[in-house]
Amino acid sequence: MSKASSQSGSRGAGRSRAAIRTILKNSGPADASTMAEELGVAPMAVRQHLYAMQEEGLVSFEEKAEGRGRPTKYWALTAAANAYFPDAHGDLAVSLLTEMQEVFGEDGLERLLAARTEDQKKSYRRRLKGAETLEAKLGALAEIRSEEGYMAASMPAPDEEGAYLLVENHCPVCSAAATCQGLCKYELELFQSVVGRGVDVTREEHILSGARRCAYRICPKRKKAAQ
Repeated sequence: MSKASSQSGSRGAGRSRAAIRTILKNSGPADASTMAEELGVAPMAVRQHLYAMQEEGLVSFEEKAEGRGRPTKYWALTAAANAYFPDAHGDLAVSLLTEMQEVFGEDGLERLLAARTEDQKKSYRRRLKGAETLEAKLGALAEIRSEEGYMAASMPAPDEEGAYLLVENHCPVCSAAATCQGLCKYELELFQSVVGRGVDVTREEHILSGARRCAYRICPKRKKAAQ
């Protein structure tokens, strides 16, 4: 094989593995056949990439019995795979947060986060202007968060009529949030504020708690029955 052919093959494999990582990041655990159908390639080709990625520590699998025959392997990304997705903070942000906490104390850091959140609220509200329904607001909010690297999406909650889920499949500030969990607290406040009154926002999944994503349930507040 020529050097040019080898390089072309490596680039093709890289693109295929990037596509597999994106599917697993957005959809969670999946089997090779499902991913192959989405990519328009043979399941065997996907399996070859998955085994190579497993050797690199980027994916792992869990076997599930589904009727007769061999159990099906469901593949998922490992924590090491996060290095392939947007990272908006780096070591500098973590260092700055730590030093600000040491210099200004908890109260000073809290004021800084509160001020940042107020700026975000103003920016988000400008973007959500004109979105009148809850569904439209959440669609616009998911678009904003995706632009910021969170790989976000909104959808109706499958188990509750009138409720929605806002999911963030990636956290580009994960290391910073682990150092300063006030970031997560203010994220919840931000969402509650911009979707408006009369709506409850609760976090149901949290990356820092070991979940593969952050997920928020958003639903209209229920009116209290008359006494």
